[in-house]
Amino acid sequence: TVNNTGKFRQQSGPGRGRVLAGARPTRDICAMVTVPRPRLAPALAVGVALWPTAPGAHPHIFVDVGLHLVMEGDRVTAVEVTWLYDELYTLILLEDYGLDEDFDLVLTEAEVSATLGFDLNWNSGFDGALELARGAQPVEIGAPEPVSLALVGPGQVRSTHRRPVIDDGASGPIHARAFDEAFFVAMEMTGEMVVTGATCQTDLIRADLDAAYVGLQAALDEIGGAIAAEDNYPPVGELFTDEVVFTCAG
Repeated sequence: TVNNTGKFRQQSGPGRGRVLAGARPTRDICAMVTVPRPRLAPALAVGVALWPTAPGAHPHIFVDVGLHLVMEGDRVTAVEVTWLYDELYTLILLEDYGLDEDFDLVLTEAEVSATLGFDLNWNSGFDGALELARGAQPVEIGAPEPVSLALVGPGQVRSTHRRPVIDDGASGPIHARAFDEAFFVAMEMTGEMVVTGATCQTDLIRADLDAAYVGLQAALDEIGGAIAAEDNYPPVGELFTDEVVFTCAG
């Protein structure tokens, strides 16, 4: 995907740099784009529609995250991560990769085969925007492998990848967080949470948005409020982070 903070590396191919225009008929944006993500302030939500003309507006992409933990006994052995992209960014992806040319909101096998894993070509320093921990002890997560890609609902790209997990099986709940530190991508952990191999209770702890906006304003004040380029936007993504706690029997 296109992300000039260096999170996802841009891939080559036809149509790179196009946004919503091209040789194909223009899609009906009103039919596919619903209301902005409601938990973000209007100024931030509007920012995605203004990009790239307003480089200081964040975030630009909205992703709902779902997790599937694979367990053997007390250990997590793998995690499948699902990213559901917002409707507007989905339009950009469809145009950029030449997908769904018949406008039936279904990707063909050839389209999936050619595009699967498009968002896994990560730049150095980006670990996939996912953290797992047992209490305060981080759990190591390995490199991703693509699993699936689909166009779902009224028009949203949904991708899933699988990552191995090195877990020593220590006692205590499993804590999961997904966030982009640069806040180029806003991630909410509102997708489906699944565990196989164990019986677990799942609790979602939403970010304290009041505190997050206070922290965002403080960070902006610290740099004088001037956002000249993407690379000087303060790293505030963690302030807006949801957390999912898996408490497993035994």
